[in-house]
Amino acid sequence: MDGHLNKETIARSFLRGKETYDQHAKVQQKVGRSLIDMLGDYPKMRFDRVLEIGCCTGVMTEMFLANHTAGTLYLNDLVPEFYEIVRDRFADQVDTVIEPLFGDIEKLDLPSDLDLVLSSSTFQWLVDLTEFFIKIAKALKKNGYLAFTLFGPGTLTEFKQLTGVGLTYAALGNVLDLLEKYFVLEFVETEKHRLFFTSPREVLRHLQATGVGGVGQFRWTGKKLRDFEEGYIGRFGSAAGVPVTYMTSYVIASRR
Repeated sequence: MDGHLNKETIARSFLRGKETYDQHAKVQQKVGRSLIDMLGDYPKMRFDRVLEIGCCTGVMTEMFLANHTAGTLYLNDLVPEFYEIVRDRFADQVDTVIEPLFGDIEKLDLPSDLDLVLSSSTFQWLVDLTEFFIKIAKALKKNGYLAFTLFGPGTLTEFKQLTGVGLTYAALGNVLDLLEKYFVLEFVETEKHRLFFTSPREVLRHLQATGVGGVGQFRWTGKKLRDFEEGYIGRFGSAAGVPVTYMTSYVIASRR
């Protein structure tokens, strides 16, 4: 995965975690909740036509709808199998029209005249952010908003240091440079999250359950697993357990 993103591999990883994602994706849920809370700080923001990119099982979607009423909410995810989950999750939703838009967001035609594009913990999986931001800007109304979080350098650093496997995360400064050509930055903040587990095997279960980290890209043998466990405890172990680090940036921007 280093330096190269294979969308089919990404989709398979998240599909494998379909049944366990809600239970284990604690950081993603916390970050998503914070992003939804931030939307209330922008009174000019409208919610008539909203697109959520990377909705997964609909956890953040549910948070959004608990706080805001959208006219039409387009839901996107790379994994088409998530559609059934979100369809059932929001079957009783009457105040908002929910429209599925599943597939690779970099290849799909987007709805026009959007008020808000919303996304959490997804943009690090995109291949061409330059073209993507152009595409989003064209889909938004003038003064429409883009609100997102993404993981950055330092995320899952423990796993990557021990295995050499993991995403090459874009530096936030580079992302903002691309964004500022088409958007006015309204808010930017980065924070560090650390989860602690009782053992390195629990770390692996967490990564597999959430579909992140490229665990499936690493060819495990008995010796490699033992080396991984010993290395993880030796280099990163503490009284609190063994950590998994996530570096998250929040960005809210309005279209120029």
